[in-house]
Amino acid sequence: MPSIKSRQNERAVILVHLQGLNDLDYNSCLKCNACTVSCPVSNVTLDFGGPKHLGPELARLTEQQEPIDDKRIELCTLCGTCDAVCPEGVPVSSLTANVKALHAEENGTKFRDFVLSHAEYVGKIASAFAPATNLTMKIKPARKVMQWVMGMHADRQFPVYRFNNFKRRYTKKTAETKRKVAYFTGCYATYNQPDIGDAFVNVMKHNGIDVAVPKQKCCGVPMFANGRMKEGKKNAAYNVDSLLAYVRDGYDVVVTCSSCSLSFKKEYLHYLNSAEAEELAQHVYDANEYLRFLKEKDELNEDFGAIGQRAGYFSPCHMKGQGIGNPAMDMLELIPGYEIRDLAADCCGQCGTFGFKEEKYPYSMKMGESMKEAVNELDAEITVTECGMCKTQLDQLTEKKTMHPIEVLAKAYETV
Repeated sequence: MPSIKSRQNERAVILVHLQGLNDLDYNSCLKCNACTVSCPVSNVTLDFGGPKHLGPELARLTEQQEPIDDKRIELCTLCGTCDAVCPEGVPVSSLTANVKALHAEENGTKFRDFVLSHAEYVGKIASAFAPATNLTMKIKPARKVMQWVMGMHADRQFPVYRFNNFKRRYTKKTAETKRKVAYFTGCYATYNQPDIGDAFVNVMKHNGIDVAVPKQKCCGVPMFANGRMKEGKKNAAYNVDSLLAYVRDGYDVVVTCSSCSLSFKKEYLHYLNSAEAEELAQHVYDANEYLRFLKEKDELNEDFGAIGQRAGYFSPCHMKGQGIGNPAMDMLELIPGYEIRDLAADCCGQCGTFGFKEEKYPYSMKMGESMKEAVNELDAEITVTECGMCKTQLDQLTEKKTMHPIEVLAKAYETV
C-alpha cells in the first residue's frame, strides 16, 4: 500500500491534470448522449453511470472544487468508444481515466488489480514456467482457488504462455534496409503468442524491410485501466524516449496490438502532454495500416498465394478508436481466394483486464453476446482480429479458430 503522503501527492497530480483541461475539452459536451448510447457497459447494465456523466459532466461539476470520488467508475473499461463517437472531439476516456486514478488513490486497489496491471511482469514469470503455468490455468479447482484468493473468476479462460517467447526468438536491435521498422511487440505477442511476432518479421522480410526491436515496456494500458496512472505514465515516458530515438534515426514504428498502437497515437498525448509524445505519434502505424501505406506508395509486395478460406473480421474497440478504417480487411482482400467479411459486432466484453475480474465477469459475458451471435450467424471457418484479449473472449464464447491478420498474410506469402 502506498504511504499517505505518496497518495496525497498523486491525488494532487490528478487534480492538477483534471483542472488543467481547458474548457473546450469538456464544455463542448452539452445535450448529446452519443457516448452513453454507444457505451458497451451502459448497454448491458444500469449500474454504470455512463461516460458522459462520469467524464465531462463530472469534470465540469468539480472544476472549481475538490473532485468527487464515484465508485461506479470501476465499471469503465477505457475501451475508447466514447471518444470515437463524440461529435465534438471531447476526450471522454481521458477524463474517465483520471477519475479511475482518483478512485484508486482514494480507496486503494486490490492485489489482483496490481497483478493484472503488470502484464509484462506476469508475462515474464508465467512464460518462464510456461508448461506448469498453462496446466494450472486449465485445472478448474486451481481456478477456483484463484477466484477465492485473487478475485479472478474461475470460469474465465486464460491465454496460454510460451516458454520460447518472442524475446528469446528475436533479438535484432538495428535494421540495415532502406525502409526500417522499429517493432513494438506488446506483452501479448511477446509472451502469449510469439507466432504473431514471427509472422510480422516474415511479412516485412517479404517486403524487403528489416525489423528491429527496441527496448520497451508494457504500453501502460492495463495500468491506466486499473487506475495506476503514475505507473502508466512512467512506462509511457520510457517508451517515448526509446522509440523516438529510432524515429529520429529514420525508422517507422509498427505495432501488431491495437491497444498498444492506440496508446501511442492518442493516450500518451493526453497523459504526457509533451512535444516528444506528439512527435512519436506521427510515426506510429498499426501493422496492417503500415502495409496499406506501403501499397499506397507502390512498395507493397502483392505476390500472395491463394488461400481458399472464408473468415469473419472482428474489429477491436481500440482499433475503431484510431479512426483508420479496417486496414486488416483492406490487406486480406488482396489474397486470392480469401473471403473476408466484417462481423460488424459490438465490443467483445473482455476489455483487457476487465473480464478476468470476479465481479466484472457477468458484465463481460453479457457484453460478448452480440459478438458471439455475429460469429455464429456468419459461420465462417475462422475469425480474424488484431487484439489478443479479444481473441481470449472469442476463444471462450465461440468454437471458431482465431488468428491475427498478420498470421494470415504471412501464410499467403509462404504459399506462393
